[in-house]
Amino acid sequence: MKTIKTLLVLLIITAFSCDNNDDAQTDPVTPTDGFTHNSVFYETANAYFEIDEDDDSPSDGFPDNYSFFFSNGRMFDNDANVNGSSGDFLFSLNTTNWVFLNIEVSDNPSLANTGPSAGNTYVVSSINDTVIIENGQIDALTPSYFNNSIEFGTGNENVGIVNTPGTQGSSITINAINLDANNPAASTIDVDYTMMNQNGEIITGHYEGTFGVILD
Repeated sequence: MKTIKTLLVLLIITAFSCDNNDDAQTDPVTPTDGFTHNSVFYETANAYFEIDEDDDSPSDGFPDNYSFFFSNGRMFDNDANVNGSSGDFLFSLNTTNWVFLNIEVSDNPSLANTGPSAGNTYVVSSINDTVIIENGQIDALTPSYFNNSIEFGTGNENVGIVNTPGTQGSSITINAINLDANNPAASTIDVDYTMMNQNGEIITGHYEGTFGVILD
């Protein structure tokens, strides 16, 4: 039986066609993919799943961490440091809402033997990368950078509200996950997540739909 890592390697690594509602005719009147903070809903119709390929324990054959991203824009893997830019990812200029949930194997011992699976709730790291951003801003690169006719840039750290983990642990529950090696674009996931931010406020989120896979 193939491990989840093997299945993921078979998937096409893509940063596009990863959202739940690409067809405008099927968009729900009231969006359900997003997070709620202080009774305000922030839509995140796109999802990405990153697998860390740097394995500190190569004998187990599994990554050391996994990351989930939810956004109202698009992401692009910036390993090539496009136009001299820094940071692991670039974002489409229309991106304002962004969720980054990092899951460390050290916090979730079950992941030492298998990848994230349905019916499980995982502890989200409170010290590594985890953040939820509201009303952010993406600044264009110089010169401008386009991929698949979409312009990408870098996040402006001085614009928007940045929520970082507070005193109580964040978590993500995987209700369902389907990794389709034959048709990667058909891979789907259904998750719920929660975070207490640095001010003690609870943020809850949900995503259900297709997603992109990034191997880092």
